[in-house]
Amino acid sequence: MQRRALLKTSLALSASLAAPAGLRAQGRVLRVVVPYAAGGGVDAQARALGVPLGGALSRNVIVENRAGGNTRIGTDAVRRAAPDGGTVLLMPAVAWVGFVASASFDYEPWKTLVPVCQIAETPYNFLQTRAGSGVDSWAKVRAHALRTAGGIKIGGPSAGGFIEYTVDDLLRRGGISGVYAPFSGAAPAHAALLGGTVDMQIVTFGDGVANMASGATHGIAVSAATRQPRAPQVPTFAELGIGETLLNAFSLWAPPGTPAAVVTELAAAVRAAMADAAFRTLMEDRLAFNVAFKDGAGVAADMAAVERDWGPRLRGSR
Repeated sequence: MQRRALLKTSLALSASLAAPAGLRAQGRVLRVVVPYAAGGGVDAQARALGVPLGGALSRNVIVENRAGGNTRIGTDAVRRAAPDGGTVLLMPAVAWVGFVASASFDYEPWKTLVPVCQIAETPYNFLQTRAGSGVDSWAKVRAHALRTAGGIKIGGPSAGGFIEYTVDDLLRRGGISGVYAPFSGAAPAHAALLGGTVDMQIVTFGDGVANMASGATHGIAVSAATRQPRAPQVPTFAELGIGETLLNAFSLWAPPGTPAAVVTELAAAVRAAMADAAFRTLMEDRLAFNVAFKDGAGVAADMAAVERDWGPRLRGSR
C-alpha cells in the first residue's frame, strides 16, 4: 500500500513538473465580456479576436454580452471576477471618462481595473441618417430640424458621456433643437433609426461604414481630424463647424489584482492574435477599425490624458 501511494505521489509530481506554466496550462475558458448588446462594432471586434486569441492561448474563448448601465453592468462583472486571467473586458475605454463625468459611475474604472492592451482605434462618433429619408447632408438635417416641432431626435448606444456631449454640442453650434435618445447598444439604436423612431444616430466609425456599405444610412459627419479614406464623402464635425476631433480606443482590461505576469502573458497572446490575417481583414476592411497595439502602460497613459483634457469639460456640461 505504501509503495502504491509513493508511486502515485511520484507520478503526480512528475506530471506537475512536466506541465507547461501560465495561462495555456489552465485549460479553462477565457471570457471576453462586452458591455454592449450583441450585433454592434465592439461585439463584432470581440468575436473576430476570439478565434486567433484562443489559438494563441490554447484555450476556448467565449464572448459574453453584458449590456446596460452605460457599460456599468459589464464593467462591474469584470471588476468582481477572479483575478486569474479567466475574464477580461473589451471596452472603448475613453467612454468611461464621460460616464464618470455624467455620474453613471461612482468610481473611475480605468484606475480600478488593470489595463492589458489596446487592440484598435477609430474616430469616436459617426453621425448618420436613414437612407431614403431625403436627409443626406448636414444642411438638410438642419433644415429638417428647423421645420420640425421639437426638433430632431438623435439615437445612440448609451447615455451620458462623450456621445451626449457631442449631441448637445452639435445642436448648440448648429442652432437647432433636438433631444438625445440613449439605447443599450449600437444594434438597438440602429434598429430605432431604421424604424423611424429616431431621425439620426451616432455610432462608431466602423459601424457607420458598415451601415453605409449596406445601403441603410447616409453619413453626415465624423469626428476624425480629416476625412477618412473609407468614407471620403463624409465631412468632419470640425469641417461643418458642429463639433471637434475625438478618437476612440478599444482595449482589454482585467480584474483588479490580476498578477503582472498574467497580464503580460495575456497581452503577448493578444498581440500574436492581432497578426492573424483573417482578423486584420475583418477589422480593417469590414469593420473599418485601425488595428493598433499598445501595452497596458500605453493604455494607462492615454486614459490619463483623456481624463485631463476632457474630464473637466464633460463635468461642466452636466
